[in-house]
Amino acid sequence: MTFELDYTSAESENCSSKIVFDDRIFYVKLLSSPIGAAKYFSADKNGHLQKEISKAEFELWVTILADNDADIKVILEKITQGKKY
Repeated sequence: MTFELDYTSAESENCSSKIVFDDRIFYVKLLSSPIGAAKYFSADKNGHLQKEISKAEFELWVTILADNDADIKVILEKITQGKKY
């Protein structure tokens, strides 16, 4: 399954990155303090935040929806490049 990672549209939801897998949308909000902390959110099909999810749940969805291990690694690396809040 292909994915799209978008930093610009994520900022409209006060998040660092938006990840779209066909019909599933997730947001990641990187926090500047404590260093390395992040919040993860699921979104509805229109891209509006629905609820906060755990890091474990987010990583589980990425593992399920990504095509292969290389995509998982790329996604997890790219989400760390977004704006920090």
